[in-house]
Amino acid sequence: VWVGTIGSGPKGRNLCATFQNTETFEFQDEVGALLLSVCQTVSQGILCFLPSYKLLEKLKERWLSTGLWHNLELVKTVIVEPQGGEKTNFDELLQVYYDAIKYKGEKDGALLVAVCRGKVSEGLDFSDDNARAVITIGIPFPNVKDLQVELKRQYNDHHSKLRGLLPGRQWYEIQAYRALNQALGRCIRHRNDWGALILVDDRFRNNPSRYISETGLTLLPRLECSDVIIVH
Repeated sequence: VWVGTIGSGPKGRNLCATFQNTETFEFQDEVGALLLSVCQTVSQGILCFLPSYKLLEKLKERWLSTGLWHNLELVKTVIVEPQGGEKTNFDELLQVYYDAIKYKGEKDGALLVAVCRGKVSEGLDFSDDNARAVITIGIPFPNVKDLQVELKRQYNDHHSKLRGLLPGRQWYEIQAYRALNQALGRCIRHRNDWGALILVDDRFRNNPSRYISETGLTLLPRLECSDVIIVH
């Protein structure tokens, strides 16, 4: 397995997936160009995980308007994880993904665009050709405006010393890295499996003491911080 971080895209633009940055066309286009480059390079199945359904829809809308989505579909069968819906519908989409890899025709496998903490990231097995690369975009912090998240942080801060709980900020960040580990864990399912795990966000490279050393990422011993962009 190769595990690495990428902090910039094919055009050299910084990729730091904060809310402010993800709102810009520059970020959206650079992420799209990077994803297309990976799809042109890596055969068979690719999983791409985003922090939220909102960002997924935002990127899809932008890429449809620029033609990037069409270019992705020229290379691979593109499947998008639905938000909500019936389990049978989701299972049918998964089967389309598996079949596109198993019965490869003009396209070289499939791309599954999903969300951390979603249906794809938890419990599903993508061994062998079903996931030769897993790409994560950004760091999937919980929604800071969610009332439950806010109350949990306050509770932990208030009881951290008396009950030995983690401080609110530390608890909040750990939730993100648990979600990241879950997503990355869809790849490499047995001892003879192989693939690439690509963490896309400049924060991993620029501030590793916070975003790598303190994260508890289970893949840390093999992690490489890299400026290398995969090109076709």
